[in-house]
Amino acid sequence: MRDIVLIEKEKKKSYSKYFYRPYPEVPEDILEKMSKPMDLALAMHIDDRNDLLNPRYLPGEVGYCIMPDGSGHVASLTRMPGVTLDMIDWWFAWHGIESLRYKIWDPKDHYLARVTPEHLKRRLDTALSWKERSWNTSDFVLENVGEGTSALRISFRSPESFGFDMKRFNSKAVTAICAHSGPPNWDVPRTVFVHFAREVEGGVELRTRFWLGWMIVNGKAVRTDFNVDVNRVRGLSKHSPQEYYRLAAILPSLYAENHLQKDLFEDFVTMNFDC
Repeated sequence: MRDIVLIEKEKKKSYSKYFYRPYPEVPEDILEKMSKPMDLALAMHIDDRNDLLNPRYLPGEVGYCIMPDGSGHVASLTRMPGVTLDMIDWWFAWHGIESLRYKIWDPKDHYLARVTPEHLKRRLDTALSWKERSWNTSDFVLENVGEGTSALRISFRSPESFGFDMKRFNSKAVTAICAHSGPPNWDVPRTVFVHFAREVEGGVELRTRFWLGWMIVNGKAVRTDFNVDVNRVRGLSKHSPQEYYRLAAILPSLYAENHLQKDLFEDFVTMNFDC
């Protein structure tokens, strides 16, 4: 694990205070389920991702495993009191354009975040909704998901492009952050993930699914030849609860203090990478 520090310019920003906030405890039931591989019979196949729209809970809400075809699967559940669906959409458009914003999310494991100039323009486009601002844009990040420092490109797409049944989707109080991720110079991505949030009494719950060794093409899941390592899957299973329970703790006040603040293009550092 690297030592993460803030430079003087970062310390002067109002939200730098969140960098120093202690981590909340991850519930014991979540940690216990993530401590060993889940029963394969409980794991959600990527083709069944519309089942997230079903009421109540699914059999495998928390856990990780290597699927029979050699792909990887991680499921996590984060309860977020005081958080709204708008906050989730805002967060994913807001945080990836600056390293400080990425660092305050998970100071132990998040090091750097950048977008391209064109994608920054979209993220700052007030004619778009918060959810639309992230669609068809990518974050370049440096983070540790259990294997040391990794450079990743995270490319966000709309729920419709990921094959969700939009008639059902739009009839419910839900939002979904859908993305591919992998090395910045990928030929094909290595991982598909969905952060599916739904309203519950007093807040939202975030139900996350990672499928390693898959990609989405024209709304359909396609198996890639990425060789999935169980250590990568296990590392992700430990990283995900850490960062999302922390986000749950800071997001309501972070949103209240910042979502009406106007960001200016010239205040951010961009970088060019294949998108």
